[in-house]
Amino acid sequence: MAKISKYEEQIKTKRKKGIPRLLQIAGTKSVYLFVACILGAIAVVCQISPYVTIYLLVREIVPNIGNLAGLDVAYVSRLGILTLAGIGLYGLLSYAANMLTHVAAFNILYEIRTALAAKLSRMPMGYFNINTNGSIKKVLHEDVERIELFVAHHIIDLVQAVFLPLLSLVILFYFDWRLALATLIPVLLSFLIMLTMYTGANIALYTQWQEKLAAMNGTIVEYVRGMPVVKIFNQTIKAFKRFSDDVYAYRDLTLHWIEESKLSYGGYMALLSSCGVFIIPVAVFLINRSSGEGYADMVSMVFLFLYIGMGIAVPMFKLTTMASYMVQVQTGLSGIDDILEQPEIPDTGDDSDPEGYDLEFQHVSFSYEDVRVLKDISFRVARGTVTALVGPSGGGKTTIANLMGRFWDVDSGEIRIGNRDIRDMAIEKLNDTVSTVFQDVFLFFDTIEENIRMGNDHASFEEVQEAAKAAQIHDFIETLPRGYQTLIGEGGTYLSGGEQQRVALARVILKDAPVVVLDEATAYADPENEAQIQKALSKVLKNKTVITIAHRLYTITEVDQILVVDEGRIVEAGRHADLLEKKGLYHKMWGIHTRARDWNMDMGREETA
Repeated sequence: MAKISKYEEQIKTKRKKGIPRLLQIAGTKSVYLFVACILGAIAVVCQISPYVTIYLLVREIVPNIGNLAGLDVAYVSRLGILTLAGIGLYGLLSYAANMLTHVAAFNILYEIRTALAAKLSRMPMGYFNINTNGSIKKVLHEDVERIELFVAHHIIDLVQAVFLPLLSLVILFYFDWRLALATLIPVLLSFLIMLTMYTGANIALYTQWQEKLAAMNGTIVEYVRGMPVVKIFNQTIKAFKRFSDDVYAYRDLTLHWIEESKLSYGGYMALLSSCGVFIIPVAVFLINRSSGEGYADMVSMVFLFLYIGMGIAVPMFKLTTMASYMVQVQTGLSGIDDILEQPEIPDTGDDSDPEGYDLEFQHVSFSYEDVRVLKDISFRVARGTVTALVGPSGGGKTTIANLMGRFWDVDSGEIRIGNRDIRDMAIEKLNDTVSTVFQDVFLFFDTIEENIRMGNDHASFEEVQEAAKAAQIHDFIETLPRGYQTLIGEGGTYLSGGEQQRVALARVILKDAPVVVLDEATAYADPENEAQIQKALSKVLKNKTVITIAHRLYTITEVDQILVVDEGRIVEAGRHADLLEKKGLYHKMWGIHTRARDWNMDMGREETA
């Protein structure tokens, strides 16, 4: 049974939203965030305290100008020390809080990505057929990065942006409630406008914007991968209709969102920037009613209110940005949760070895969504024999191969290895038992040696070389400047199709699994290498249960059993000679194949003539 990490179990618990969900995902790292937020709040006290102490200094010094003897030196000294201490502590506490959030963020990023990768490995292949590479990449990269960015850089900003205005207002109300009310009016009005900017229709618009962005990312990936075809047929971005449509849809929705938000955003900015406009009339009124020491005290207090009151705008502006970030984080969390909530291939079997490695399909039917692609498939492959699947494209051959690896579960019937339903085998054990070479090979960005060693992590370099020799790729590797240490790009971009396929074959040979599935494993090989590979395979696949999907029929004339698959059914079964005698679909395919091969040979003779 596949192991699920304690962290993955934790983040799969009952869903919350926003900050509570973020803390739920943070798990034990939420302690770091809690301490960081406390330090950030204390830092706000230290940040604002110098303004208060300076005001108190001014209030003490101004009345005593010309009368220094009346100055309370001890009181002034204490205020000076508190001012310097506030400045110093603000820097230290902010640094400590940011270090804690960064530690938490990097740990959370690692845990989320590993949990998502583990989850994706347990999901049926149908999920990857329905969802584009771009949309999955967006969740794994962009959505997770947004969460990391918010935790590392913005969660302290959010705490301080909330706490600083509140603390400022408490201080202002302490000194003078009338001036404080004048400061509060534009803050409240701007806050109400901000709520309308990030609720209701605007949230729906942002969700649509994220969907358009994901769609555009998917088509960008598709466009880049399809660039050879685009160039061959002289396509332009405009001609690639799906790409251009998604780009324009993204642009149009962005402009629409800006248009819908401009009035409320403009009003918000205007109000928040006008705290002084509300304070000054009240201040003038109060100053006119003051006299003597009260007059000087009121003037200095007005400056305190103007400085702190207008300074409230800065954290409030940050709150606007934070609200935008929170919407992005919530969207990212939703994308992560969407993956975590997807159904998995059930892994309830045990990891004991099956009793033998004969393979059997018993009345198997299977559908992609609502389309039935396999209908009552039954056949048996004995250990030590080779069975070939042939038939028209789309008939169901590759689906049969995929079901052996349990990429999906069947709708009905059973697939058995060694008289044991593969659903009763732990997926890890099944993966060790069945090895597949697909026609479309994927090679990782790593050395050739490590790409081959994926078949067996514990293999020695000598064993890797032996597998490469069996796959007829060793001599080619030796011609490379760095040999087995040569780096190959994503998808094997530095190797030809035939070279990629032989590396994949070496991987399967090294794995040495008892059941092997070959999907046209020599499709890209030239005739000379193909003969060598077939000869090598006949040795290494001896005593194994082998299924091969074949399009070049001359490669399967000696196999033990041929199954002709058409429209989801096995319409013919037997050896090559027997099927030719039946004069059915296989006979027809053989005739077409023979004529095509003869035509290719004739063309070759004409070119050499």
